[in-house]
Amino acid sequence: MTNDSPPDPALPAPVRRLLDAVERGDSDAFVELFGADGAVDDWGRVFVGREQVRGLSDREFIGLKGRLTVHHQSAQPPSVLIVTIGTDGGYNGPSTLTFTLSPDGKGIDRMAMTD
Repeated sequence: MTNDSPPDPALPAPVRRLLDAVERGDSDAFVELFGADGAVDDWGRVFVGREQVRGLSDREFIGLKGRLTVHHQSAQPPSVLIVTIGTDGGYNGPSTLTFTLSPDGKGIDRMAMTD
């Protein structure tokens, strides 16, 4: 991950851990942030649960050496990141990532990707 601006220390811990997992290329850490019913909404394609999130990431993101360049970040609920996604052979371009945290605040309930 690269940043156009310094990371916002007010970002919720699960969002910071997601950015760290992507930077390390750590699929296990990425997937573990989502609960059993956690979901990724990838421009309308919804993947629910760790198995489906892992499949998506393996096929289309971390499995393709996914990278995030953060251009803007907001810690206000919901947390929002304006990013450029880069992969080796997959999607490369802008996206807005909006995060809904789990009720206990320790994980990610939903990550929605839009443009």
